[in-house]
Amino acid sequence: MQRAFATASLVLSLSVLQAQDRVLPYPVTEPDAYAAAIAAGTRSADGAPGASYWTDAVSYKIDAELDPAAAVVTGVVEATYTNRGPDAVTVLWMHLRQNLHKVGQMRTRVVAVTDGITLGDVALDGQEINARAMGTRMALRLRGGLEPGKSATVRVEYSYPVPVAGTAPRNGHENNRVFYLGYWYPQFAVRDDVEGWVCEEYKGNGEFYMPYGNYDVTFRAPAGFVVRSTGVLQNGDEVLYPEALDRLAAAKTSRDVQPVISKEDLAAGRVTKAKDGTVAWRFVAENVRDVAVSASNNYVWDATHAVVPGRDEPVEIHAVYEPTSTTWPEAARAARFTIEWMSREVFPYPWPHMTACEGIIGGGMEFPMMTLIGDSRSVRGLEGIVAHELIHMWFPMIVGSNEKRHSWQDEGTTSFFTDLVEAAMRDAPQTARASMLGYVRTARRSSEAPLMTHADYYPVGYGFASYTKPAALLHQLRELMRDGEDDVFMTAMRTYVREWAYKHPTPYDLFRTMERFAGRDLDWYWQPWYFEVRKLDHAIASVEKDGDELVVTIEDRGFAPHPCTVEARYAEGRTERQVIGVDVWLRGATRHVLRFPDGAQSILVDPDRDTLDIESDNNVWQAKGS
Repeated sequence: MQRAFATASLVLSLSVLQAQDRVLPYPVTEPDAYAAAIAAGTRSADGAPGASYWTDAVSYKIDAELDPAAAVVTGVVEATYTNRGPDAVTVLWMHLRQNLHKVGQMRTRVVAVTDGITLGDVALDGQEINARAMGTRMALRLRGGLEPGKSATVRVEYSYPVPVAGTAPRNGHENNRVFYLGYWYPQFAVRDDVEGWVCEEYKGNGEFYMPYGNYDVTFRAPAGFVVRSTGVLQNGDEVLYPEALDRLAAAKTSRDVQPVISKEDLAAGRVTKAKDGTVAWRFVAENVRDVAVSASNNYVWDATHAVVPGRDEPVEIHAVYEPTSTTWPEAARAARFTIEWMSREVFPYPWPHMTACEGIIGGGMEFPMMTLIGDSRSVRGLEGIVAHELIHMWFPMIVGSNEKRHSWQDEGTTSFFTDLVEAAMRDAPQTARASMLGYVRTARRSSEAPLMTHADYYPVGYGFASYTKPAALLHQLRELMRDGEDDVFMTAMRTYVREWAYKHPTPYDLFRTMERFAGRDLDWYWQPWYFEVRKLDHAIASVEKDGDELVVTIEDRGFAPHPCTVEARYAEGRTERQVIGVDVWLRGATRHVLRFPDGAQSILVDPDRDTLDIESDNNVWQAKGS
């Protein structure tokens, strides 16, 4: 960060560069707006929210109806915005993300072309106004401004065609029978303490940045459709058979997975009480950043529960899927395991339920209390995707980072924890090798861009920079920060989640939180790995005998400085280790000499394989005859 230590390091770096032609990391340059937030007290120098931190409040009342035959959603949303910031607001910004599909819209993906959202009457505090979409955004001017503590309500009538699965990112329908609705209503943008309003065009690649709020949703679908949504079902006794309600009640106490709606129920038409007409399902959600809805007349429904520390009531776990799936009967168990593990090890899951929905997508997509996941060829594959998508309930559903700007901040962190949860599912060691080997394989091809690239503007390697590399970097950082048996990284990560729950951290808040617990400036780590494309390559340059010692010369051939562990292995399993601290490389050295007792059978660099060394072949020396 831009502190005295970093500035001194830069001066040293430049002088060494002239003397030895050695490139050293620049200090991280934080945006002026971030520095201003620290000065204003909304952020802290140690990465925590400041004493004056604020978020605006939003609430929604949505009444919408699905016409499956036409694949059209029609609705009315009443959205209330409350200014909790220090200044008056003169404009309200809203997202209209289904306009991604309109003719002429800027896109980063190939999608179906539709009419997008059609706006009907729009009213602001009860007065009809002329509102016009600007691509995927809408700005509503406030006469006189909205003072701190005051609220404004926008009422919008709207409709849009639901795209066919595969022609839209993260939502759509299959054969007019399975629908998953994401970003399906006009939604307020985020106004944060760093940048003010953040309402960028939705282009398809970069995901979302959303404010936290409360939702009251009435969703109407034909009789025979199972509807699941973010939030708690309020009128189950009106829409479901008594037997289904009994099974839901049993799922709250039994660890056995309960068939709320079985294959037999589906075949017999015992899905909703009503046999014809339209059924209204009502859901209420509190303190979430979004609402998603799934609806299908071809779903079975399983339920169980998760036990979360500190909660009196169990968390309901639901899975809805098509009855032909051979792997999805295991989905509820995988979901329960993930929720319980993350609640124990990171932060208690805060909401009443978690639902996994099968269909319309390859891979998965997360929404609060809901996730959309395609069918999988194997149970193991399904477990991994379920784990990943449910870990998103922490990143970014609890920790509300800007996925659109910095996709790695949620996807990479989620991928890191996916490695841990999958290992725990199989009672295996918490190994990082999969992510780290995945990094090495791709990095060797030199087809990557810096992680801090905006998610909509990656020239190459969006997936690698969003998932694989940042997960591997967190595994490496975990070992770098480890102090004996003290897992300093995990302590820092738990603190980051707790402090930034239901708030909007930037990458710089994450960096500073890690530095707080590491006890030192880590600009030398962040700059080459996150802001640039640098590589780590420690190599054994030579091993020579000098009397009763072995003189081992280690070269740093990369441009990502890192501590280097070197191990000498002797007969009968005896070993000796020495560590070259990162400060050696930060002083400009490209070589360092170590001395070990003679008689080693082999010398290894990175013996635990916990760094992202790009070339393992130069990490081993073998004595002749060994």
